[in-house]
Amino acid sequence: MGIGSGLTKHKLLLTQKTVESLRPAADPYRVADQRCTGLAVRVATNGIKTWDLAFRISSTKLTKRLSLGRVTDVSLEAARRRANELTSAGRAGRDLVQEERQAKEASENRLTIGQLVETYLRRRVDGRLRTAREIRYRLNRTLAGLMGRFADEVRRRDIRQLLDKVADQGTEREAEKRRQTVGAMFRWAVSQDMVEIDPTAGLTAYDPGTPSDRVLSFEEIGPLWTWLLSPLVSQHVSCILRLQLLTGARCGEVSGIRVEEIDQENWIWTLPATRSKNKRARSTPLVGECRAIIESCLAEVSRGPLFATELGTVVKSVNVGQYLWYRKEQLPIAKFTTHDLRRTVATALVEMGISLEIVAAVIGHEAGGRNTRTLVRHYIRTDLVGRKKPVLELWDKKLLDAVAGRTESNVLMLRRG
Repeated sequence: MGIGSGLTKHKLLLTQKTVESLRPAADPYRVADQRCTGLAVRVATNGIKTWDLAFRISSTKLTKRLSLGRVTDVSLEAARRRANELTSAGRAGRDLVQEERQAKEASENRLTIGQLVETYLRRRVDGRLRTAREIRYRLNRTLAGLMGRFADEVRRRDIRQLLDKVADQGTEREAEKRRQTVGAMFRWAVSQDMVEIDPTAGLTAYDPGTPSDRVLSFEEIGPLWTWLLSPLVSQHVSCILRLQLLTGARCGEVSGIRVEEIDQENWIWTLPATRSKNKRARSTPLVGECRAIIESCLAEVSRGPLFATELGTVVKSVNVGQYLWYRKEQLPIAKFTTHDLRRTVATALVEMGISLEIVAAVIGHEAGGRNTRTLVRHYIRTDLVGRKKPVLELWDKKLLDAVAGRTESNVLMLRRG
């Protein structure tokens, strides 16, 4: 009978000798194997012989035919073995060929840990998150030993072993940060259908960290300010930290100030949304000592970043933090972080009687409950510059009083105003 692959002749108990003895004819033909159902050798008119298999998928009632290769490449035993695999799967309602094709496609689409890290950094981190450099460092350091492994093969114990090594060195806080960073990547990969499971899920936290409550006293501000003005401190670091104390802004916001952000006619610094943590532009009146510092910087820089390294790169908050860390023994007061300065300003303003609404506006933080934050984010388009200015002017006076050793300020005057 003819079924698309030539005339099928009577069955034979195929042997290697029998197959070799078959000769081409005017039309292609098939010789079925008595021993293996569905298997036949097909002889083309040019003499090429191939293994031909016809089998049925019971769940579809369809007959499928495919070549198992040339007889010169595939032995009779191998052809029978492969034919039995396919026909057995077919009787069970499975299309083994399709399953293998899908498995191959899935394998070709599998990502190694190294590929996943680069994909995550490119699509989710670089150019989008301010901590991109730190994230890249932590992922590469943490997963260095797994970069060649397929991401979907990595399990919780693999990640745990890597993090335990970090924690065992006495740096549990760093181990926790790495756990969070690697977990964020895998959760993103799951959301993008790149992996099925997050191997960091269920890992116990190493050191969740204790929120800092360090607030500098007015007695500490004077010695700190004097130290910042001394030749022992980098000019850039001195200006950045003093501006932080005067504005309550984040260290990275201050260190990244550009000349173009300064309105030198009205003396207002406008932080663009692209550099703002909450993605909202913020205007800060430059008054008193704050304006004096900015003016001194503008006398030396006419365009671009106000604070740049010798290589021309913008000074980052991590640079300032590291500067303080390496000089912690030289500090005139107890150790502090740049964020402690921001907390100091916010706390002092509240103690001076400033409403939380204005304090939040000054330091660039969202205040209020969820509904209030939604209202501010989507509908309110005022930056309260007029109300910020008198607050910053009074804070400037109080701060300089502290620097001069006069810790008592006229708080009542502000409360009446």
